[in-house]
Amino acid sequence: MAIMIRSIWIERVILLLFGVILFFFVLSLAISITINSDWLYYIFIKLEHLDKKVFLTSNELWHEYKTILHYLNFPWIETLHTKLPLSVSAMHHFGDVKKLFEFNYIVLLITSIMIGIMWRRIFTKTEWWNLLNLFKVSNIIILMLVCIVCLDFSNAFIIFHQLLFNNRDWIFNPANTPIIKALPELFFETCFIEIVVIFELVMYTFNWFLKNRLRRE
Repeated sequence: MAIMIRSIWIERVILLLFGVILFFFVLSLAISITINSDWLYYIFIKLEHLDKKVFLTSNELWHEYKTILHYLNFPWIETLHTKLPLSVSAMHHFGDVKKLFEFNYIVLLITSIMIGIMWRRIFTKTEWWNLLNLFKVSNIIILMLVCIVCLDFSNAFIIFHQLLFNNRDWIFNPANTPIIKALPELFFETCFIEIVVIFELVMYTFNWFLKNRLRRE
């Protein structure tokens, strides 16, 4: 009896661990897709006329944005070169952001490997219902977070930077770092929404997959 109880608890711990890993995998995937959505920024250039704020053509500004993305994405690009001047603190901030990009990709890689290893171990009929319950909990957490952030995105954006960065280099001065004029708060809010939408779509897909497997049993 004791062995059976211990086995049940081990199964529950494994399931919980899988749920946590899956949560971070989907979140990291959503972030990865969003931060590379340069098409979204191009839409903002056109709709908000961001090019005129930094005295570049729309194509030039889009190219500058992609140059920044390349710097942030690829470890072998060690220096950021743009047509727009950057202060020393701004350069340091982009370096900090680059580390966050790299951390996100590491999380994506590790969690994807762990999911691949645990996939067959997890999917027994008994555990599927519990996994569906974990999906419900994660959705509730995300929706609560969305509500809190959307109520006051400006303040949430500031808190986000204060939590992730141990300096004030993220506060750009438009006089010596004009790129800030072409990065409106609404753009970052839209990116946040894109992350949430992708997260929910992927989680819904997993949810749909499990329910269909259960119906076939």
